[in-house]
Amino acid sequence: MRLTNEEIQFIDNYLDNSDVVYADIRMEMVDHVASEIETKIDAGDMRDFYYVFKDYMVENKGKLLNDNKKFLKSADKKILKATLKELLKPLTIGIFVLAFLGFYTAFNHLDFRTFRSLIFLIPFGTFLGFGLLYWVYSKYYGLERFSVIERLSFPMLLFYQLSSLIFNISHRTTEINKTIWVIGIVSASLTLLFVLIKISLSFAKTYQARFKNLV
Repeated sequence: MRLTNEEIQFIDNYLDNSDVVYADIRMEMVDHVASEIETKIDAGDMRDFYYVFKDYMVENKGKLLNDNKKFLKSADKKILKATLKELLKPLTIGIFVLAFLGFYTAFNHLDFRTFRSLIFLIPFGTFLGFGLLYWVYSKYYGLERFSVIERLSFPMLLFYQLSSLIFNISHRTTEINKTIWVIGIVSASLTLLFVLIKISLSFAKTYQARFKNLV
């Protein structure tokens, strides 16, 4: 027994109205609830779906809504798997190399004050631009909220702070060997920002497609 799209959409709407605001967490819950109901029906419960669903939620709603750990754990596994996969792609490696060469060229051709500004502003602009884009689309274009994306903002902010730290260190040195380390770390931070943004957009696209498929 497999639930119909309309029945799955009904579960999704119910959880949405129960303040499960994040689309990815809600879809993990939808999969779990649908599987439980299908198991009950397969075991011989001949009642209509809505009665089976109602009884299941009466018994399990509190635990389902209060214990999000397994759903967050599932989302985290997807983040880690996607991140590792993305880091090994030639495009990601190429972006690191280009960032490194770009910063190194800037160091050799620009005055040191301008170079320090680039070290600070490029990661900051990338992070700020992504944050503003997500906020605008969520607020004005009805984009679903995703816990994966919003929780990714923390490592994004962490990498930005790392870049700021490197920026401060660069105030105290113009030695080429130390500058190479500065450029390498900032390039890695910028590359990781790219990876996290790409993963965020990929998750958003995937979950949005799943919602559309239920309509």
